[in-house]
Amino acid sequence: MHTEPMRILFAEDDPELARQTRGWLGEAGYETVWCATGEEALKHSLNPAFDVVIMDVGLPGIDGFEIVERMRGNAIRTPVLFLTARESVTDRVHGLQVGGDDYLTKPFAHPELLARIEALHRRATNSLANATTKAGWRLDPTRRRVQVRDITVDLQPREWMLLELFMANDGKVLNKKFLLEKVWDLHFDPGTNVVDVMVCRLRHKIDEPDRPSHIQTLRGKGYVFQATI
Repeated sequence: MHTEPMRILFAEDDPELARQTRGWLGEAGYETVWCATGEEALKHSLNPAFDVVIMDVGLPGIDGFEIVERMRGNAIRTPVLFLTARESVTDRVHGLQVGGDDYLTKPFAHPELLARIEALHRRATNSLANATTKAGWRLDPTRRRVQVRDITVDLQPREWMLLELFMANDGKVLNKKFLLEKVWDLHFDPGTNVVDVMVCRLRHKIDEPDRPSHIQTLRGKGYVFQATI
C-alpha cells in the first residue's frame, strides 16, 4: 500500500494502447501523466517527481533510448521500464546500457506490467533507510550517494546495484553471469561488454587517484571487490 498514489510518466504514441494502459494504471491506484511525443516525454522525464517512467522506444521526434540517456545525463534516477515492440537482444541490451531498469515487449499482459512497475518501485525504495557506514564507506540509498574517504559521488541505479552487490560480497570473485543475473536480470549472455562498461564507469567514480582500484579484474574468472585497499 502506498500512502500517496504512485506517479507514473507514461510515454506512448499509440492512442488506443495508451487509453487501455492508463485505465489499468488508474484501476491500480496510480496517477499517470501521458505523453505522445518524444519532445513532450523528454520535458516531463527531467522532472524528478515521478516514481516510475514507462517509456516507449519508437516515439515520434526523440526516441525513448535518447530520452533515457538524457535523463541519466541530468542525474534523474527515476526507474525506467521500456515498453516497446522491439524485441531483439541488441535492443534490450542497448536499453539497459543507456540507463533503463527493465524491458517489456509488446504485446504484453497488463498484470505483468503492473507487477514489473511494483518491482521497480520496490527496488528503488526498499533500501530507503538512513545512511549507513560500512568499512569506511558512507552509503546513502535515498540519494544513491556514496562517500569513501574524501570522495563523494552520485550513482545511477545500476551503478548503485552493482556497488551494493560488490560490497555484499567483499573479497569474493563474482563472474559476469552472476552479475548479469543480479544487476540486469538477464539469464543469458547478451554477447556484449555491458558488464565491463558498467564496472569501468563504477571504477571511474569510486576509485581514488594514485591508489589501486577497489575492483580488480581476474581474467577468465570475473571481478573481485575490496572495500579496504
